[in-house]
Amino acid sequence: MKKIFTLLFATFSTLVVAQTVNIQGGSSYPNISTAILAATDGDVILVTGTHTESISIDKSITIRGSNPVTDIIQAASSASSTGTGSRVISIGAPAAASLNVTVENLTIQNGNFNANGGGINVDKVTGLVTLNNLIITNNFTTTNGGGVSFAGSNVNMLNCSIQNNTSTLDGGGMIAAPNNASLISNVININQSIVNANTGRNGGGIYINGNNGFGNNFKIDVNLVNSTLSNNTATSPASGNGGGAIFTSTSFWTTNAGGDGVTGNITLRLIHATVFNNSHASSLRAGLRFAGAVGALINFSAYNSIMVANNDLNIKVLNFQNSNTTDIVNCILGGLENAPLTIIDDVTKNNQKGKTATQSGLTGTLSNMGGSTSVLDITPGTAADDFCTAVTGISIPNVDQRGYLREGVNDAGAFEFGGTLFVNNFSLTAPHVKIYPNPTSKIL
Repeated sequence: MKKIFTLLFATFSTLVVAQTVNIQGGSSYPNISTAILAATDGDVILVTGTHTESISIDKSITIRGSNPVTDIIQAASSASSTGTGSRVISIGAPAAASLNVTVENLTIQNGNFNANGGGINVDKVTGLVTLNNLIITNNFTTTNGGGVSFAGSNVNMLNCSIQNNTSTLDGGGMIAAPNNASLISNVININQSIVNANTGRNGGGIYINGNNGFGNNFKIDVNLVNSTLSNNTATSPASGNGGGAIFTSTSFWTTNAGGDGVTGNITLRLIHATVFNNSHASSLRAGLRFAGAVGALINFSAYNSIMVANNDLNIKVLNFQNSNTTDIVNCILGGLENAPLTIIDDVTKNNQKGKTATQSGLTGTLSNMGGSTSVLDITPGTAADDFCTAVTGISIPNVDQRGYLREGVNDAGAFEFGGTLFVNNFSLTAPHVKIYPNPTSKIL
């Protein structure tokens, strides 16, 4: 059994500041768009307060708030679902561009648009877009990707909450697609984040679209690490594709685009993920759903994860049809359809199938247990506690969704019971605050 460490934190008063925009170390501007126009590559634009505007980023810059609770960029003062408003943030140039863009420490809300990505759209960025510590909420689109849309771009998403977004078509929380001739293979990394309570026709949480309509079918890798997909809903009828958590639609990874012409162009990998209570009208398609061109299979693997549909085993958390499942290790699984039993039942891989949320150890309630995002914690002494005993053969992160150090034998899922906070010693230059010792077990 693991120990729980309690930290005593000193409390510092905070200063409430008015709405401001400035380029770090330089001038102030009346709004974010004006600051972007004045910025050059490498600049950091500091944002405080609430800003109601739609912005476009076509330079290698950083847009930085201090706290997403107080620092907000919104397309409108309230949420709407008409499709006649504006997207909040567009990232990309008119043509494919090698940009390096960071957006962090902000809430992105109330986008209401008639194209992909109601909150954020990243289009054909061949460099890297980093989205860090964002709350992306209450955005709407009449097409795909209510919260965010990633098209032909490399993206790292860290410490983000994608919640309560809606799409009329697919990908209530997110759509990702590889449609960029300048970036044959792109990578989306979702780390220490939560995709919760989003709604879309298919792929209530996430839609990965490999059928991009190009002559060449480019490749996309999506890695979901230390993250939670929960309470998302696919609204298509029972005959629809479904995928309350994730819907993937693959095409062939063609030889003239660097592929073999046989395997699918989507690779989806889950590491220390928690998938819980996602839904669709068909119980066979409520969780992860794989579809696409005949013979083009989704490359899928999962490690150290919990995937359950609350406490009903008739609801399938994984429908393996149209998947090329390469590995499943240290996973606790609920109801399954078309399961690759030779992999799942291999005793050396240490999987358990046919488990409910309660049996796996999930409390079933999202809570703030530290870190930037809400988590589904586990009950000590249940199945997920100290579960991951088999060797995975891949690199496993040493922290959980909150950024807390994992200890001993790792727990399954995104949350580590008994994990301890891991941060480096640091000092603040103004007003010269130093916090120590770090890490600590009793007094900070």
